[in-house]
Parts: sequence; C-alpha cells; structure tokens
Amino acid sequence: MATVKAAARALRLKPAQVLPASTGVIGVELDPRKIIGALPRLVAGLSGERFHDAAHAIMTTDLVPKTAFAETTLRRGAVRVAGMTKGSGMIHPLMATTLGFVMTDAHIPVPQLRAMLQRGVERSYNRISVDGDTSTNDTLVLLANGASGVKPDPKEMVKAEAAITEVMESLAQQIARDGEGARKFVTIDVSGAPSDDAAVRMARAIANSPLVKTAIAGSDPNWGRILSAAGNAGVAFDPRKTDIHMQGILVCRAGLAAPFSEEELKHKLDEPTCEIRLAVRGKGKGKARFWTCDLTEGYIRINASYRT
Repeated sequence: MATVKAAARALRLKPAQVLPASTGVIGVELDPRKIIGALPRLVAGLSGERFHDAAHAIMTTDLVPKTAFAETTLRRGAVRVAGMTKGSGMIHPLMATTLGFVMTDAHIPVPQLRAMLQRGVERSYNRISVDGDTSTNDTLVLLANGASGVKPDPKEMVKAEAAITEVMESLAQQIARDGEGARKFVTIDVSGAPSDDAAVRMARAIANSPLVKTAIAGSDPNWGRILSAAGNAGVAFDPRKTDIHMQGILVCRAGLAAPFSEEELKHKLDEPTCEIRLAVRGKGKGKARFWTCDLTEGYIRINASYRT
C-alpha cells in the first residue's frame, strides 16, 4: 500500500483512486519499481474503449478473457453493468486466485452497494470450485459512478441488484468453465437439504471431490462417488431418501442403483457441459447451485511446472 501511495503522489492522484490487486507466485514480492514506472503510461492510456484490453491484461493461466454485461430499464432511464474477472486455478472461495471488477453507471449509495455485493458474491464467486484449493489473496470490487444520472427508486433497487448479480454469476461461471486443464463445465444442484446453507455445503463437497471430478473427466457415471461426497459434507440427511440424476438420467433412487443405460449416459457425459442433481425427499427446503469443472491430467501439467 505504501508503494501505491507513493505512486499516487507522483501522479498527483488521491490514494483512494488507486486500488491495488494482484495474483502470482505465493511468497514472491512484487517489484515496486515496475509498478511505479508503469503507472504514468497506464494513466495516459486510460480510455473507455480499452475495457477488453484490461480484461486481457489481467489473465495469467486463463485461456480466455472473461467479461460480462447487463442492462436494465428503470423509471428514470436505463442503467448498465459491466464486469471483468480472472481466475483459472486455486479456485475455492472464500479466498481464491481471483480478481473481479464489476462496475455500474447507476447512482447507488455505498451502504446499498455493499449489501448488493455481499449478497451477490454468495450466489456467484462463493459458489464455484476448480480444484478445492485456496490462495492467499483475491479481490472483488463493485463500483458505481452514477454516470447515467439514474438513481433507482427504493423499489427499483431489486432490479438493479438483479443486473449486478447476473454479471457476477456469469463471471463466476466463466472461471469454473476455464478451470486449469478442464474439458467439462459442471453444474451441481442440491435440493431437499435441511437449509440452504446445508445444501451449499453438500454441493461444495461434491464439487471438491477429486473422485467425482475425475469420474466426470472419464465420462464414468459413478454415482456412488456423488452420494459419498455429499455424505462427507457434515450435513445430516438420509441416503435412503436420496435420488441422483446425471445429465437428466436417474442413476440413484432412494440411495440404491436405478436402472439406466450405461452406454447412453457415458455418451451424454462426453458433452462439454454436465449436470448433477441430488435431491433428498422429505420436508427439507434447502437448495443450492454450485459450479465446477472436471479434473484432468492437464491440471497436473500446469501446476507441476508453474514456476519453471
């Protein structure tokens, strides 16, 4: 932060206008001279036309830049939301190798904006996992400059928040889709849990299971691994009342194998997008959606030689 303040003074900027964010090799300090030396050129190059340049510049092991946009019409006019993010490995919020920057031209006071960010992150960035591993730093920023001149009415704040959350969910899904070495994007839905929090824990356990992720990589409909992973979540539920669908095909009914065509399901699991649904029958109302990816030999290659 001291480096940032020094650079800000050199550029005659207020320190609050500079938001530091970085990822990289853990324990390796950044060279402050490179940062300070680059700031004048970066400030001079600021332009409303360079959004995609910035999204590309923050990539590390990402294969593609990640951006998302939304617009909603309110009584006084339209407001827009734009976001960019990076992240591909060491993804398991709450702390992940992730940078995210979401901006809106709506006029939204800070208290409401902070609440929108807290709610939105729980439905987006905190619902993804690539490898179940965490990092030492991440940054997610939500900014509102009011440039549209449109201040949502109290009742319209819901629409503004929906647009912001839509962008955050898209960015989060793009991270999971672009997981290091990943070939498949996986959506996990859990329902019938004792609470929403319990459902999140169950979905997260499934998403983090190396056995589940490698089964998906190999197009193996090994549903027992899914049930076992859910059982490791620390949530009390009855497997005898649990059904599992993979790619829309029932593979487990009441905790036991359901009849299905192995060949047909294996073919469906070869698709780049996979769906897993786990439902506990009973009085539980908890539900959650989580996103992850498969685990392949490509992940090992990338991380075995990350520094060399």
